[in-house]
Amino acid sequence: MDILTNLAVAFSNEFSSPASLALILVGVMVGFTFGATPGLTATMGVALFIPLTFPLPADMAISMMIALYCGSMAGGAIPAILINIPGTPSAVVTTIDGYPMTRNGRAVEAYGWALVSSVVGGIVAWLALVSLAPALARLALKLGSAEYAAVAFLGLAIISSVVSAPLVKGVLATVIGLGLSVVGFDQITGEGRWTFDSLQLTRGIGIMPALIGLLVIPELMATLFQRDAQVVAPRSLKGMFPTIKAFAGQAINMLRSSIIGVATGIIPALGGSVGALIAYDQARRFSGNQAEYGKGAPGGVVASESANNGVTGGALIPLLTLGIPGDTVTAMLLGGLMIHGLQPGPRLFETSGDIVWNILAAVLLANLAIIVVGAIGFRFFVKVLDVPKHLLAPALFVLAVVGTYSLSNSWFDVVIMLGLGVFGFFATLATIPVYPMVIGVILGPLLESETRRALVISGGDWTTFLTRPVSAVLVCLAIAVLVLPSIMKLRQMRADRSASATDTN
Repeated sequence: MDILTNLAVAFSNEFSSPASLALILVGVMVGFTFGATPGLTATMGVALFIPLTFPLPADMAISMMIALYCGSMAGGAIPAILINIPGTPSAVVTTIDGYPMTRNGRAVEAYGWALVSSVVGGIVAWLALVSLAPALARLALKLGSAEYAAVAFLGLAIISSVVSAPLVKGVLATVIGLGLSVVGFDQITGEGRWTFDSLQLTRGIGIMPALIGLLVIPELMATLFQRDAQVVAPRSLKGMFPTIKAFAGQAINMLRSSIIGVATGIIPALGGSVGALIAYDQARRFSGNQAEYGKGAPGGVVASESANNGVTGGALIPLLTLGIPGDTVTAMLLGGLMIHGLQPGPRLFETSGDIVWNILAAVLLANLAIIVVGAIGFRFFVKVLDVPKHLLAPALFVLAVVGTYSLSNSWFDVVIMLGLGVFGFFATLATIPVYPMVIGVILGPLLESETRRALVISGGDWTTFLTRPVSAVLVCLAIAVLVLPSIMKLRQMRADRSASATDTN
């Protein structure tokens, strides 16, 4: 009852303050802008807006920044669906089915599913945030390095197996991504790895230059050979939102994916990419038509967007209850909280209870505002499809260069981005998928650091990953993800041979 009472008071405060509602709406709109623009990130948006919140009361300031966070996660699906360019790293999985739906003339349907799934994922995350935050955060703290490494391994195994290319090529692409992730100084010994005596390479290869290079540039180069390949922009937005029957058909997928996203967000450093990958894999496995995935399955968009928006609420749980940021955006939010005189941790609800409950109410309002901003804004977003791709490509190329340069004001990052773009283009021609490369770059540092930390703790004993129950289960799942498809394929081949032999006789 205390929770309901506190929420009732908080919502009353929010609705009685037009300024607070306006700031939440502005935060979501700015978030959509940052999420929908490749090269701009939610972390950058929050960092830029923290100084602007100094004159505001603490609850309004934090509410606007969290609204920006929620909006950017939802906005990342826009370019992922329309032009196959993920606006955020977590939207990489959305492109797998979102863009094929656009090419099939179902852009409105794809975006509608993304929008609804984002809101559902955000609401499920909010429910977990207000009801289970302390217990879930304590549970996450019990996980050790072995478990973190196993989760990263599972994510890499999933992306290697879910791509439409043969498993061998999926694993090869993942290994290439892991190789790119180790460039730079060794995290433990401080020695340079694959730096080729280049001072710039000692910083390593950043996630955003790799993401833009491997996903954006090959797509732009492909347009040079596909002048006649034009996706027609929908003239009507009819059918954007799914029918009740269609929604009911995806309800379990949404709920399951949202819960996966929340659980992933609670564990620091994993982020939306891992949650979206795991949710996508589960959606595909429980689907009655697995072959549809990767070719324009609404369930793939639903799983990805539900999960990566569930991560937002999940990442706030350890931030507010333990003072531990769940990802880079919540790390920025941690600084914002402290600047406004709030100290995240176990005593936050006791010392600043009224402010915190107002912030929690704003999280729900921000997720509801996503549906309004997204539905109205799509009328303008979809206009990008009216521009011929061979004419749109130069503008997107300039945007990619500017976005990459703006991350650290480094032209070397631009060179890395372009180099990876050319490599990704030729890899695409060789039917080697680039998605696993990107995920390898994202999860590589986590896999390496936690694996080495687990080995240091265990005295170099590799069996530590199998003697700890949680990590053992995750490792077994990862192996099963890699092995079972091959076993099933062999069985199918044998069955086909037997049937062919029977027909011959």
